[in-house]
Amino acid sequence: MSKQRWLMTTGTVVLLLSLFFSVGAMPLQAANGWSANSMLRIHRAATSGPTGLSPKQIQAAYNLPSGGGTGTIAIIDAYDDPTVENDLNVFSSQFGLPTPHFEKHMMASTIRTDGGWALEISLDVQWAHAIAPDAKILLVEAKSNSLADLLAAVDYARGRSDVVAISMSWGGGEFSSESAYDSHFTSSYGATFFASSGDSGAGVIWPSVSPNVVAVGGTRLTFSGGSLVSETAWSGSGGGLSKYVPAPSYQITYGISGKRAVPDVSYDADPNSGVSVYDSTRYSGATGWWQVGGTSAGAPQWAAIQSLGRSTSNSNFYQDANPASYSSYFRDITSGSNGYAAVTGYDLVTGLGSPLTTDYAPITTPDFSISASPVTQTVAQGASANYDVTVTSLNGFTDEVNLDISGLPAGANGAFTTNPATTSSSLSVTTSASTPAGTYGLTITGVGGGFTRTTSVTLVVINTSPAGFSLSASPVSQTIRRGRSTTYTITITPAGGFTGAVTLSVSGLPSRTTGRFRPNPTTSSSTLTISTSSRTTTGTYTLTIAGVSGGLTSATTVKLVVTS
Repeated sequence: MSKQRWLMTTGTVVLLLSLFFSVGAMPLQAANGWSANSMLRIHRAATSGPTGLSPKQIQAAYNLPSGGGTGTIAIIDAYDDPTVENDLNVFSSQFGLPTPHFEKHMMASTIRTDGGWALEISLDVQWAHAIAPDAKILLVEAKSNSLADLLAAVDYARGRSDVVAISMSWGGGEFSSESAYDSHFTSSYGATFFASSGDSGAGVIWPSVSPNVVAVGGTRLTFSGGSLVSETAWSGSGGGLSKYVPAPSYQITYGISGKRAVPDVSYDADPNSGVSVYDSTRYSGATGWWQVGGTSAGAPQWAAIQSLGRSTSNSNFYQDANPASYSSYFRDITSGSNGYAAVTGYDLVTGLGSPLTTDYAPITTPDFSISASPVTQTVAQGASANYDVTVTSLNGFTDEVNLDISGLPAGANGAFTTNPATTSSSLSVTTSASTPAGTYGLTITGVGGGFTRTTSVTLVVINTSPAGFSLSASPVSQTIRRGRSTTYTITITPAGGFTGAVTLSVSGLPSRTTGRFRPNPTTSSSTLTISTSSRTTTGTYTLTIAGVSGGLTSATTVKLVVTS
């Protein structure tokens, strides 16, 4: 299923293309009718020169080298792109890249051309070369976008001993028998498989959901003056939990249980921060330079990173994403959403994050990490909460770890049952009756072996007092001449977690006198204006100011002295 929408601007035709597969639309009982769509989004239609990001900008954003690459990067796509090699050479010349080492393998002697897939092929081939310009690029063209034809192309690539990475910028809905095809994403020669996670927001597609595949989600890069300002989650990034695939061991070890979660990692995909691609196979009546995004842009570039470092794999990713070394390997994306919010650590829109290195070999320095459970505890004022704190040794770490707690609210204290600890301890947090109700972020810090590691928990303190409010007025007495006005300030003080609005009234006024509150009702304060007339009877009056909120009431009194 595909959507095309044309947006006309002054002198420019902007093509917005969304090729997607509606997740769950496929019959679950069989995969025979399954077909793939490329994960491609177009921001700007063909122009005479590049308008998207350049290889240098992407390399700078992700701390990647300007050259390098070994082995062969296999690009698996459907249908034939007759101009792919010419377009790759134009791209390479435009950006000053080395002459490409390129090979094209067609899975049939004759394969029809599809303009949309040809643009996908140009994106995949050109940007794999941009990131690893010294590697060989092998394009394997499947006869069609059917399951059987695409897997035949995958099998050809994984059977070659020179292939170190296989990129699949396509996908479709999950189906109940999908795990039966996992063996197609294995290699006797150690190749890593990469697939786009989808371009339609929250949801899971296959084959990125296979435990043998690195699922690549999407982000948006923002530049200012040529420098990277930020990277946020892209709303179109596919992500979520599989319907059928259990969590693989590398995710369980990391702390993700239940079903397989995607994506694993992320990369620039928002077409608004899309990359430049040259394509001369006519698509939608146009040829030239395109600005292209989609998670299909990330899969071939992560495959190129594998060619640069030869260590990109899910087992390495999740092992390296421990608190001790996370920021050395990944930029943790913590803002934006695809329906799931980007948060600190792993999330279902950007996975572990985007690359900051080409070397994901496991660390060997002795180290440790700490964790605590449960993550959140709720207690009443004056009660206690306990957290189990675990110290995990990494790479043979044997030192003791001194624990500390910070962020406690007023009137609360924390104590560890075992401190220093080597494996585990229990943290008891005790509040007092005067501890303010609220939600508090606590930081547990461990120091040992020259390292400092932290983990966070949440303490929710609730007020057990009945909800209510009280009223007070200032000043408590006023003297005015009849015919004139005066004001009192009415303050509402909540108690026991009360948050409602209070409706105010005044009684006891002398004749021919009015009282008006502004605002009314209110949640905090109001001004009462008392207006007398020239015929108001002089004297001293006690005014009762009452407040009502639901079934709750409160009152206070003031004096009003009226003189002649």
